[in-house]
Amino acid sequence: VVIDKSTEDLWSAATKACPAGFSTIMDANGVSTLKESYDSLAPSGRLVVFGFHSNLPLGQAMLNPLEWIRMARKQSNMPKFDAMDLTVS
Repeated sequence: VVIDKSTEDLWSAATKACPAGFSTIMDANGVSTLKESYDSLAPSGRLVVFGFHSNLPLGQAMLNPLEWIRMARKQSNMPKFDAMDLTVS
């Protein structure tokens, strides 16, 4: 399934394509999509997080110490979940 999130809502299209959930989700965005990625997994599914693109300061802002404080705040507000929840049918 290919979803162009610039033309349609990512999570409603994903749910429509696979209502039972996905066995694997590869998430490169991190903070902005982590909760929805986790919620879209099938029981015993795997969530692979290989980047935190939406958490990193970019460009000139990268040098600003306030941006690094904001990044730490985003990190502390990341969704918390128990992976054991996926083992219960």
